[in-house]
Amino acid sequence: MYLDRLSYELKLMGKRVILTPILVMLGFALIAVFLHARAVDPSRTLSASLEIIIPLAAGIVVATITSQDNAIELQLTMPKKYDRTVLRRFLIIFGWTACIALLSGIIFYTLNLKFIPLSSPSEPVILQLLTQVLTWLAPMLWLISIGICLALLLRSRPASSALIGGIWIFEIIFKDYIAATNWLHPVFLFPTTLIPLVGIIPQAYFNIWLTTRLELIGTALAVLCISWLLLRNPESLLKTASEE
Repeated sequence: MYLDRLSYELKLMGKRVILTPILVMLGFALIAVFLHARAVDPSRTLSASLEIIIPLAAGIVVATITSQDNAIELQLTMPKKYDRTVLRRFLIIFGWTACIALLSGIIFYTLNLKFIPLSSPSEPVILQLLTQVLTWLAPMLWLISIGICLALLLRSRPASSALIGGIWIFEIIFKDYIAATNWLHPVFLFPTTLIPLVGIIPQAYFNIWLTTRLELIGTALAVLCISWLLLRNPESLLKTASEE
């Protein structure tokens, strides 16, 4: 029964849910092969694919499917609320993307292609893996949460996707300002790849890094709560469907 429901949801959402993270990682694998052929270490590029690109792709996918349901009027009349349907789709996208990212991270670690500047070879393997997971898990959860919320607030898939892309570009361009501003740390997405370690005490960097990862997850959970409330507003969902 559960597998049938899962298959049905995947059919409704389309192949992009399955193919997007796979194609992203395959693309970066080809880039890594090219860099290796040019005698360039691909570790940082592969790390960027997990921390920066995969979360962006997941956020955009969620933003495009949150309110996309041709039978939403019918679903809103059913005993099972529509917010549970969206939550199930959120879990499918997040779970599948996380599995691809986790598998890719394990492959990178096995091939000694990991890029975790705050980790040292003397640390236990499990701690290094957990650090690597937290590197992409926090921004992925944040961008997915923002994707749901923006799709419900803006009532437009193109607008919400474009705004997510704008936030992503802003984070990359103004990374130094965000890193230096304490009140922006809860939305500091990509410190592992973008912030250089020159002149920074490793322990101090780790403390800042870990704090921002936890704050990012906390912010994402708060946004998810807001999205949950928006999903329980049938009038807003019907307006979204009509405008789409």
